Amino acid sequence: MSNITVCVRFRPLSSKERRDHGDGICIRSLDAETFTFKDEKQEEYTFSFDRVFYEGSEQADVYEFLALPIVRDAVNGINGTIITYGQTGAGKTYSMEGPSILECVEQKKGLLPRVVDEIFKNIKFSEDTSKYMVRLSMRSIWRK
Repeated sequence: MSNITVCVRFRPLSSKERRDHGDGICIRSLDAETFTFKDEKQEEYTFSFDRVFYEGSEQADVYEFLALPIVRDAVNGINGTIITYGQTGAGKTYSMEGPSILECVEQKKGLLPRVVDEIFKNIKFSEDTSKYMVRLSMRSIWRK
């Protein structure tokens, strides 16, 4: 894996979006790395990423592809960062935290609780006698 991995995740349309705009979507899946976007002029644009997570993607899918390699490096002393970017309501908080950061069913847990669980699981079962210092931080930068 390269030093930087870029993914895109599409969330399902909200009930308000379905009501206002119907079920018509302007995104067409080509494969796990590529999608086509059709604008209001019906012009198509193709975009490629390291991974595209479509509407049906589960939290675990995103975690296993994106965050798990970072966790594996982190327990070996390599720093890692996950950055989410997008409009308000795009699904960044849901991807990072899940429906609730403190309490939710396993299937819906976001990246952060999964990362924390995995880091401490790795430390607990490590055969290495090293001492570990875990330091996590989260920043939210936004402008209305």
